[in-house]
Amino acid sequence: METILDRLRRLRSPIVYDAIERFAVRPRQDGYTDSSVKCILPSLGAFVGYAVTGRIMAELPHEPGGAHIGWEDVWTYVERQKKPSIMVCQDMDQPPARGCAWGDVSASIFRRLGCNAVVTNGGVRDIRQVEEVGFGLFANGPVVGHANIHFIEIGGPVKVGGLVVHPGDLVHADEHGAVVIPAGIDLDALVRVADQFMDSERSVIDYAHSSQTFSIGELRQRMDRHDAAEYRR
Repeated sequence: METILDRLRRLRSPIVYDAIERFAVRPRQDGYTDSSVKCILPSLGAFVGYAVTGRIMAELPHEPGGAHIGWEDVWTYVERQKKPSIMVCQDMDQPPARGCAWGDVSASIFRRLGCNAVVTNGGVRDIRQVEEVGFGLFANGPVVGHANIHFIEIGGPVKVGGLVVHPGDLVHADEHGAVVIPAGIDLDALVRVADQFMDSERSVIDYAHSSQTFSIGELRQRMDRHDAAEYRR
């Protein structure tokens, strides 16, 4: 049976953003990653999941007495959270992505734990192998080595690509980046608005592609109707 998350995954992240706009619950410039976070495996399509969060460092070795969380504790944390999940991981190195926590081994383990993708300002590797696993990679870019990678925090708020994410936030990510769906929005209503928005948008797109006589005036009228459209929630 198709779930609401399945229905959300069929949407593009920009359409999810456009639908969220119609609820007027946050400023238009908030709630999504900037261009520093890139989709490494666009062939895998969109991912939807509840955020599990962490912070990592890789450039310098862990020092005795310094912050350090073992992998078993990270896995246990992820396993206990709401599923499906997406790891949102802030790389604290300056600049980030000197090392890598996300390759084919991590992808396989996290998939088993119910986590289907990572959104990070850090690095990723083993790209083709991770694609075979089906694990989504949204990252600063690829890097060769894992360096001295270690977690220094799990389960707190993080900031990745200009986006602040809290544990449990619902994240939608595709080839454009990631967007957080505000907790107060009913998901069924969000999907309905998204579908109606695309239908309204189609009127403009079809007119732009049509063979009929084209005029700026008619285009303006269609855009005005699209912008002013009211959507059933």
